[in-house]
Amino acid sequence: MGLWEQFPYTNTHSLNLDWIINRLKEIEAKITEVNTWYEEHKKDYQALKSRVDSIENELNTFETQIRTEFDRLKAEQQAEFEQLKADTEATISREVARLETLVTTAIRDLENKFNSLLIEVRTQITALQNEVRLAIIGLNTRLDAYTDYITGWVEDRLQDFIDSLPEILTVMVYNPYRGTVTDIQQAVNDLYSIACVYGLTAEQYDSLNLTASEYDNANLTALEYDQYGYKLLHYPDPDLYMYNPFTGEQTLVKDVVMRLTAFHQNGVTAEEYDLKDLTAETYDDLNLTAFNYDWFANELLPA
Repeated sequence: MGLWEQFPYTNTHSLNLDWIINRLKEIEAKITEVNTWYEEHKKDYQALKSRVDSIENELNTFETQIRTEFDRLKAEQQAEFEQLKADTEATISREVARLETLVTTAIRDLENKFNSLLIEVRTQITALQNEVRLAIIGLNTRLDAYTDYITGWVEDRLQDFIDSLPEILTVMVYNPYRGTVTDIQQAVNDLYSIACVYGLTAEQYDSLNLTASEYDNANLTALEYDQYGYKLLHYPDPDLYMYNPFTGEQTLVKDVVMRLTAFHQNGVTAEEYDLKDLTAETYDDLNLTAFNYDWFANELLPA
């Protein structure tokens, strides 16, 4: 509740002055009490403030001393550090030089040992190569001797076999080609003659009247000549050749057939076709078969 709301009103809504006077007296008493308290504690405040100012001055002085001492110690530590750094670098340099000397010595000793070992190994390799070379020479000598022995033995056995050939040639066998018993050589000859059914007789070969160049150009092997000379040298086989009705000469039947076919065909040449100047669409519309084109093109193609 505010101060104004505490004011009492009379029944006639007038301000109660006695209440105001009493309230003012109370306020005055409070102010007097506060002033009295202030005066009583003013000295304590001043003493406390002086103490605080003194402590603050002492702190500032102490801070200044601390900073000065810190700067001094920092300078001393920096000097000691620089000296320690210089001493350490000198010690490290000496130690590095000592280690480099040790490493150089160790490497030199290792190289000497390696060179000695290399010389020893090369010496052993040379000795081993000499031993291997001697062993190979001895082995080759033994192999040559053994080869001579084997060659002599094989030649002896081969001679024994050759010596027994006359007896073998007289062996009689059943000859399936003749249906009788003949000697083995006759049977082999007859069986080979079956494979040479297309071989040429001397008379047939002579009738071809081939020159040496023509025969050489055929490049026939002996086996090809024996078994297929009849066909490969084009002997006029009556089953394959006939008299050509156009030339009167003997030619292959297929050549005569092709000539007769061309004779009866009513086709067109490539030049004749080009002259007709047909489009692809025009040609497709004719629907010509290959047979009709070959035999009746001149009749079926437009002019």
